[in-house]
Amino acid sequence: MNVRERMRPWIGEISNYVPGEYREGYVKLASNENNYGPSPKVVEALRQWSGRTQIYPYRGEELREKLAEYVGVKKENIVCGNGSDELIDLVVKAFKGPNAGSYPSFAEYPIVSRINGEKYTPVKLEDDFAFNAEKFLAGAGDCNLMFLCTPNNPTGLSIPEGEIMKVVESGKIVVVDEAYYEFSGKTVVGRIRDNPNMIVLRTMAKSFALAGLRIGYAVADPEVIEALLKVKPPFNVNTLAEAAAIAALDDIEYMEETVKKVKLGKEAIYKALKGKFKPLESDSNFVFADVTPMTSEEFAEKLLEARITVRRFGKLEGYPGDYVRVNAGTEEENMKFAEALSKM
Repeated sequence: MNVRERMRPWIGEISNYVPGEYREGYVKLASNENNYGPSPKVVEALRQWSGRTQIYPYRGEELREKLAEYVGVKKENIVCGNGSDELIDLVVKAFKGPNAGSYPSFAEYPIVSRINGEKYTPVKLEDDFAFNAEKFLAGAGDCNLMFLCTPNNPTGLSIPEGEIMKVVESGKIVVVDEAYYEFSGKTVVGRIRDNPNMIVLRTMAKSFALAGLRIGYAVADPEVIEALLKVKPPFNVNTLAEAAAIAALDDIEYMEETVKKVKLGKEAIYKALKGKFKPLESDSNFVFADVTPMTSEEFAEKLLEARITVRRFGKLEGYPGDYVRVNAGTEEENMKFAEALSKM
């Protein structure tokens, strides 16, 4: 049997998503994780629920209620996913394309679009990586579904609310990905009531340190949520993830304390990079930097000698420079990074 002959024709052309590099015993600053780890309440909840995995997940409604309280909306405005990656997939399944998003931005938007057989148009950001709504709308053309990431991954820059609303006012379906909301403090969730075409994505991977358990959620008009529920698999959020998320939401104070530490660490990373390279000021938990005259490969290899991993982006089409992304770690990890950088 020739597998390719039976495959959907566009699947073979899709590039796989490449995660940040993990090496046992190395400081990992490559995946925008919260290296301080989750709340002790989360650890205890996982211990308690680990013996109940024979039962299908049943706390979904409780989790939606908790998230609604945290966000300041109603349960009917929330749907949960196996990470925000799954929610991106659900949105693409539920709504007509073609699709568009900024470039550079989160790689999953084009990957998921292409997996689902939709055309995806990347619209280049300004030369300084700023977002321009008029330019974006012109480049997106007849696209029906648009992805905006704020703060943007990988640049760390926020999109001003006014620019977001210009895109929303186009009447198209607009996904506003706020994965790094807790670090930026900026959100357009309050605009959903008057803009039913807007979907806000959030994750508990970053600020709540639940990346390994895959918890994301979408906030939108109830009619949009109902559509996403129709295409959502049953039991998509597992029992341990539900328990961890509920416990994390019962300890907001812990999350806020670690976010403060991470933001201080981000500033330390930025200052260390600014001494030798060209970093962007960031609203997230990471820093994006042009490391020329080194290449991103040379930069990353030097850090590997110090047992530190970072994310290599290399050259970006339409932009001069050679780029890496470095997330803030713990205070000790950040000091180790700065020390390794000083020896370059």
